[in-house]
Amino acid sequence: SRGEANTREKNLAAGKTKIMDKLNVEVIVALLSYSACSSLMLIANKLAITNIPLPSLVTLVQLISCTAFIFALSAKHPNLVDKIEWVKVKPYMVYVGSFSAGIYCNMKALEKSNVDTVIVFRCCTPLVVALMDYIFLGRELPNLRSSASLVVLLIGATGYVMSDSAFRMDGVAAYFWVTVYFFLLCFSMTYGKLVTDATPMKSMWGPALYSNFLSIPPTLLFGLVAQEWKQSHRVAWTSGSLGALIVSCVLGVGISYTGWYARSLVSATTYTLVGVMNKMVTVAINLLIWDQHASFAGLCWLTLCIGAGTMYQQAPMRPGEGKQSDPHSQPPSSAQTQKS
Repeated sequence: SRGEANTREKNLAAGKTKIMDKLNVEVIVALLSYSACSSLMLIANKLAITNIPLPSLVTLVQLISCTAFIFALSAKHPNLVDKIEWVKVKPYMVYVGSFSAGIYCNMKALEKSNVDTVIVFRCCTPLVVALMDYIFLGRELPNLRSSASLVVLLIGATGYVMSDSAFRMDGVAAYFWVTVYFFLLCFSMTYGKLVTDATPMKSMWGPALYSNFLSIPPTLLFGLVAQEWKQSHRVAWTSGSLGALIVSCVLGVGISYTGWYARSLVSATTYTLVGVMNKMVTVAINLLIWDQHASFAGLCWLTLCIGAGTMYQQAPMRPGEGKQSDPHSQPPSSAQTQKS
């Protein structure tokens, strides 16, 4: 009857509303937890690399610590973590290469420049990732508002570079490592989203395990090629340096899980932009604990960059494209619902 049909429609609408509310809460929790880890991770890495100026060693300890934690978690909860399988390893090989190289370049950038310089280059990544989202992941191009926010990001980044004393003194050479890091990060953000959608896992501990475990050999290789063991005499193994390393390892575990968790729920561009937004906390902490930060003019340009990012709106999927990467198009997958 018509009454029964109306009742079914109301129940269906109510069910969809509950699903969307649950999904929206999940997205918020994922982004907030990722932001907390990400905003502190850059500072922790700077502290670690300042006390232990061996980028590959610091990264290697972080990767091994995270891998050991996940293996221990797997031993206690075998249904929570995926086993290492070749069919799943293959899609991660390319990602792991860019991920490992990106971490190494990030460490070198932090060693050679200040935290603010690394942040402002990250502010520019949504410009590239938005285009890659359109080309490879089936999303629309950003609307007028979002395009304007990305343009303001570029203007702010340019202003920052012009006010940076490192650029004025050393020119382009001061930006080598952070520039390489920029392009590797853009690729990793896009390809990581592709891998997440194409390779189902029991939970986000699976991608965290694969990305950390498979990154150990290339990171070790980077250290050998750079002959870091010859610089070991520069390290003062104090309680402070060990403490900084331990804190970075703990945050590394957190960002490994929350990063993949957030990436699975939003577009590559939105995920990239969230990483930019949470750096305001990083800037505040950096001002409190370091004298190696940007000038007042540079900080103003940096604030403009981050403010512009708040105006960005996630682009929808193009008609006819798959909806699996759009959290607002359908309920979360079974893999996503197990993340808690």
